Amino acid sequence: MTNQLQGRKIAILATDGFEEVELTKPREALDKAGAETHLISPKEGTIKAWNHTKWGDDYDVDTTLDEADHTDYHGLMLPGGVMNPDSLRTEKKAVEFATRFLHSGKPIAAICHGPQLLIETKELQGRTMTSYPSIKTDLINAGVNWVDKEVVVDYGLTTSRNPDDIPAFNNKMIEEFREGVHEELAPN
Repeated sequence: MTNQLQGRKIAILATDGFEEVELTKPREALDKAGAETHLISPKEGTIKAWNHTKWGDDYDVDTTLDEADHTDYHGLMLPGGVMNPDSLRTEKKAVEFATRFLHSGKPIAAICHGPQLLIETKELQGRTMTSYPSIKTDLINAGVNWVDKEVVVDYGLTTSRNPDDIPAFNNKMIEEFREGVHEELAPN
């Protein structure tokens, strides 16, 4: 897995309340594959993880959303957690940031509740995805063909249901980030 993503920069968009393992394990896999990862958040300083049923560790933010430019990144990773995507979906700049990845055909990986942010882009019509079961109806209402599988890939959009799916999620995420832009989704 080493060096598969050498020279690729991956944005990880999160805020307070992200599920700790859904950020740390994918980031570890990306780093091990040679990617340069940047933790991006609406706030500067640190953000606090949620660890199953209690608060987890603090993590340093590398770049704020105000400073981040989607053109600097080859892919976007969205960890879950109940609070994190619920908060991000109300941040106009977070929605715009994710929308730019979708419009450019760049790969996106979202796990658990992470796809909630993508719903706000209004760009999911006809896509096949999975997620944590509690947001299934939200995704269906956004036009998604929702399936119950450990990992689903739809033209560079990789989704998984929960922390148990992380090994499969990481493998497909790295594969899609290695493939890069999906021309069929990029603007003409």
